Amino acid sequence: MMVESEKNQINVMIINDSPYMIELLRDLLSSEDNIKVVETARDGIEALRKIKHLTPDVILLDLEMPNMDGLSFIEKVAQEKLLNIIIVSNYSKSGTKLILDSLELGAVDFISIPQDDNEVIKNLKTILISKIEIVSRSNPNILVPKAISKLRPPAIKSDITKGMASKVVVIGASTGAPRVITSILRDIPKEIPAGFLIVQHMSKEFISTFAERLDEVSELHVRQAVENDLIQEGAALLAPGDMHMEVLPSRRIKLNQGPKRFGVRPAVNVTMVSASEAFGADTIGILLSGMGQDGAFGMKMIKKRRGMTLAQNQSSSVVFGMAKAANDLNAVDKMVNADDLAQEIIRMVNQNV
Repeated sequence: MMVESEKNQINVMIINDSPYMIELLRDLLSSEDNIKVVETARDGIEALRKIKHLTPDVILLDLEMPNMDGLSFIEKVAQEKLLNIIIVSNYSKSGTKLILDSLELGAVDFISIPQDDNEVIKNLKTILISKIEIVSRSNPNILVPKAISKLRPPAIKSDITKGMASKVVVIGASTGAPRVITSILRDIPKEIPAGFLIVQHMSKEFISTFAERLDEVSELHVRQAVENDLIQEGAALLAPGDMHMEVLPSRRIKLNQGPKRFGVRPAVNVTMVSASEAFGADTIGILLSGMGQDGAFGMKMIKKRRGMTLAQNQSSSVVFGMAKAANDLNAVDKMVNADDLAQEIIRMVNQNV
């Protein structure tokens, strides 16, 4: 039986082997008039059988299940139809890599539920509804054909520590962007005469693992930023979760827990505006897939100080929000397909060297 959405109704399927989690998620969504749980499944095999007859707008998927786990389900379903998948999983430190694997295979977003954390459970409803609404409007056909394959062998890096960067590339990213960042950093050569700052909207538990994964595939030295870090050529720093990453006039990093901007911390705007103040025309701003307006003002300030800007185009974005907001402000020099971003960044960095 095909399940068709009524106008503005978001049909949700829950795939989880825990009856408690199924009921918790169902209860959290039951008060929302525009969201309806239309089906559930206890494992990937049962889910594959059921989605032959319906196409939910969003799937809430657990990772660790009997018979067929969540990662295997994503791989199998990608061969049959395009679906918007949010990973909903009990958080454990060992699970961070699995969740990043799921994003590479085709999941759009994730929600981690730390075990025995009642405060997080209380806030889960707001987070869950927000992500469902965003993901229901995303573009899943971007994910399946361009899913990242197995990681390449570790990249060869230079042991030589380079000095202070004379140019900086600031990348702002949110939903749908982790694989684009991975793709960009894979293709940036270690001798590039610029430092990189990355602000990815992601839970703080995952940033250090994400940085480690990027470091494995990139010729650049990639790690999570710490207080007073120097921005160096051939290196990339990721903003820690729940911390704004500010660039000082000395071209060092200052971390702070100032007020959220556009509801997020770290905020792309904080890093872009301060970077443009420190580096002036030697600043390059990049905005990738993501919902909202964070980064638009930062890109405008980079342009005002005669820096250069790029944004991921709509046809290659899972969520065309942040980049669109910047483009609407006339703050984007060029809209670029995700596959071409690395080469455009290299070209801009090497311009006028």
